[in-house]
Amino acid sequence: MKPAFSFPTRSEDRGMVNLRDNENPFGGAQNRYPDNMALGLAVRYVDALDVVEQTRSDSGTPETLILTRGAGDALDLVFRAFFEPGKDAIAITSPTFRLFDELAAVHGLGLHRIALQGDAFDRLDVEALCALPVKGIVLCDPNNPMGTSLHPDDVSRLLSAFKGLVLIDEAYVEYTKRRSYRHVIHSHPNLVVVRSMSKALGMAGLRLGAAFAQAPLIAAMRKVRLPFALPRPVIEQAHAELADAKRLRAQIDAFITERDRFAALLRGCPNIERVYADAGFVTIRADAALGAHLAHAGFDTVPNPMGWPGYIRISIGTPEINDRVISALTGDVPPSTSR
Repeated sequence: MKPAFSFPTRSEDRGMVNLRDNENPFGGAQNRYPDNMALGLAVRYVDALDVVEQTRSDSGTPETLILTRGAGDALDLVFRAFFEPGKDAIAITSPTFRLFDELAAVHGLGLHRIALQGDAFDRLDVEALCALPVKGIVLCDPNNPMGTSLHPDDVSRLLSAFKGLVLIDEAYVEYTKRRSYRHVIHSHPNLVVVRSMSKALGMAGLRLGAAFAQAPLIAAMRKVRLPFALPRPVIEQAHAELADAKRLRAQIDAFITERDRFAALLRGCPNIERVYADAGFVTIRADAALGAHLAHAGFDTVPNPMGWPGYIRISIGTPEINDRVISALTGDVPPSTSR
């Protein structure tokens, strides 16, 4: 069935008078609907990604990209478009992003968990995943909550061996050294790559995300998406933010430098057994008492992230804030009592 709102552009973009959309011509500055597919923003986003990733690809044509209200909306579209409630099942690799569990429950899907392997939670049990009676496998790479990246060889083997849908959530990929899997969608008709503009690109308040996949998969996602998904002010501000991609790259570099500095300092702190830092945060292996100590010092962190006990996830602050965290952990100065 053809979607009721399938038109890609506004009438004015085709040189016509718009008597189609039932808008109020006597309204204010926002009386017109936004571009239904935000094609111009999609082109600008891909151009910015090519600068940020220091690469070039053809993975961002209108047929292979859909912009969404945050990465969470992209994930929900995948679940709605490709899995049948009460019949299908998916697999996840634990520990992982808890939203995957929630979406499976909301959409009535069976759920299988396969533990990540290795001390860094970076290896996939490809054979176990492929043996499951599931229609899709959902990966989080880099991993939230652990802050580590999957071994690329394992992901490649999974993409070649598994015949169902593979969904890779890459919300933090700009913070890593590896190449995004958006660049290999043309070789894998079963692959969907979800990206976020909230993290490395620094646009959390705009709530923008995207999904990359081959054209038939994107077309299926468009069928289950509500019309006019992105508000006009969001589109306009995102255009402005993405226009200076070199600035975005510089912001990411500054973040990575500070993340790595903070992680190195954490490794020297007492009572911290392990530090993981390959995403947009650091995760430490430490006793729960350390989380309580940080809370008492005025730092709101995430103990037992995504229900994973024995770890604490810490967002990256400014150098001054991060130095205060280290001071609180080492006892060099009295903990801050500010909230």
